[in-house]
Parts: sequence; C-alpha cells; structure tokens
Amino acid sequence: MIPQKMKALQLRAINQLELTEMPVPVPGPGEVLIRTRVTTICTSDLHDIRANPFGIRLPNVLGHEAAGIIAACGSGVEGLKPGQHVAAHPVVPCGHCVECRRNFGHLCLNMGHLGIDRQGTFAAYFTQRADRLRVLPETMPFALGALLEPVANCLQAIARAGDLRNRVVLVVGDGPFGNIIARLAQRAGAARVLVLGKEPFRLGMIPGAEILNEAPQGLADVAILAVSANEALDTCMRALRKRGRLIVFSLLMDPVPVNLFSVHVSELEILGCCNDEDKMDEALTCLKDPALGLEALVTHRIPFENWEEAIDLAANRHDKALKVAMTFS
Repeated sequence: MIPQKMKALQLRAINQLELTEMPVPVPGPGEVLIRTRVTTICTSDLHDIRANPFGIRLPNVLGHEAAGIIAACGSGVEGLKPGQHVAAHPVVPCGHCVECRRNFGHLCLNMGHLGIDRQGTFAAYFTQRADRLRVLPETMPFALGALLEPVANCLQAIARAGDLRNRVVLVVGDGPFGNIIARLAQRAGAARVLVLGKEPFRLGMIPGAEILNEAPQGLADVAILAVSANEALDTCMRALRKRGRLIVFSLLMDPVPVNLFSVHVSELEILGCCNDEDKMDEALTCLKDPALGLEALVTHRIPFENWEEAIDLAANRHDKALKVAMTFS
C-alpha cells in the first residue's frame, strides 16, 4: 500500500534544510516510483546546501544517489515491475538536443537531474525515468547499490584519462570520489597509483595506492583533480611530466589561474569530466566485483530521521567518515 504522504528533506534557502511532509509523487508515463531504502550524501549535495551553485529553484528536495524498491510503474514502462530492487542514475537527458544527437546525453542542453530541477532522493519515495534505473541483485546491500552513479562518474574520469596501462596516475583528493577513482585506476592497469590528501583516516581506506606526504614534481602521466580546492589544480599541473594529462573531475566554483607556458612547452592536456557517458552497466559490474570492495566506502548508515547527524558527518567529520548513507526502514 503506497501512502499519500511522505517525509522529505528540502533545501529552503542557503544553509536551511527542513524535514517536511509532502505528497508521495505519482509516476508519469515512462516513470517509476521507488520506495527509498538508502540515499547517500554526495559532495555536490553539500555544495548545494552551502552555495546552490547550480541555481536550484527553492524549495526543493535534495539528493541524487539512491537505491530502493519499485513501488509502482507509470504507463508504458516495460521490463520493470513492483518489488524489484533498483538503483537510480540522477541525470535525465532529453534525447533530442544537439548534444544528445551527438551521443553526449551526459552533456544534454536540457538536462533533468534529481535534486536540481526535480525532487531528489532525500525522501521516502522518489520517481525517475525507467531507462535511468538498473535492477540490482536482491543480495546486494542497498547502500552499495546507491553508489551506482558515483562509480559511473568515476569511470568517466578513467575513460577521459585514456589508456592507463603502465602509467603513473596521481589522484589529488582523499574523499569518496578520490577513493573510487584510485581503485578504478588500479583496475585499469596503472603501474602506480599515487594519492595526495589531508585526512589520514580517509587515505588509509585506499588499498593498493601509494600515499604521498607532499606533492610530486614531474612524475605523473595523468593527474586527476578529485577535490574542490583551487590550489589543488596547481598541484596537479606541477605533478605532470611531459605530455601529461590533467582530468578536472571536481567542481571549482571560482576562476583559477593556469600556467599556459607549462601547457605550451610540455604539451600538456587539460580535459574536463562531468557526469558519465552511459556507464551504468559498467558501474553495476564494478559494484558486483568483490575485488574492488566498494561497500567499504560507506562508513556510516544513519536513520533518515537523524538527518542532521548524517549531514554533519558528511560535511565536517572527514576524520571518521567517508561516505554517509541515510537509511529508511
């Protein structure tokens, strides 16, 4: 029985989150209603709370990383049914704009996105277009399934980096994304994966990587910016060897000076990385891979009613938390 009302966490203004009661959404044609079991907190959610850089029309329910159980299907949905366990990808490409026609749906000019232009996953129920869901094995923990989109995004960083076999890869940033990228770089065959960060707790959770205490100089074939800190961009640039490649994965909100002389004389490359090019299926394969051990990233599971504790852990307790999940009974 689907209730008429649900609890949801809305951003009402900058730094103003509020737990509210609102109607359970009704799935439209081609959409699915999911009963949320786990939603994880993304760094971008914290950016939204602090600064709303994407211009979300407030109030709106935040959250975009989630897994749950199908409660109902709208008209025209095929291949999915109530009771199935699913994970959601938050990006909704229109399929018609010039970028979608170029097969760049992840850069859609009319992009929909859970938690930005539609209600997000910080709620007991949410809807998403059926093609943006993947069925999970019933034995997979929902907290692991909720990592589908973060892993897909990190796979995009690996793809943008190119062939990593026998390459030296530097990951700057010790958060959840840096952790995932480091694991995936090793999976992609990198000869060495170096990680530079600040939190010993988080750095200690990246198996197989070489942890650095200071920034290297001219050592890396690829440097991946996985932290939203302006000074980290210069760290990445200085770490690159001749013809090195920089992947700008994390959000830098303010303009950052770039030494174009170094780009010129060393033939460096700077590539952006945003969302992912339909890597959901590959991400699901990674979630199923015990060698990657991705469930270990979820260090805390907090009941949704204790959302303030969960947000505080994700935002401020990097000495003890990596990925924080809010759970629903």
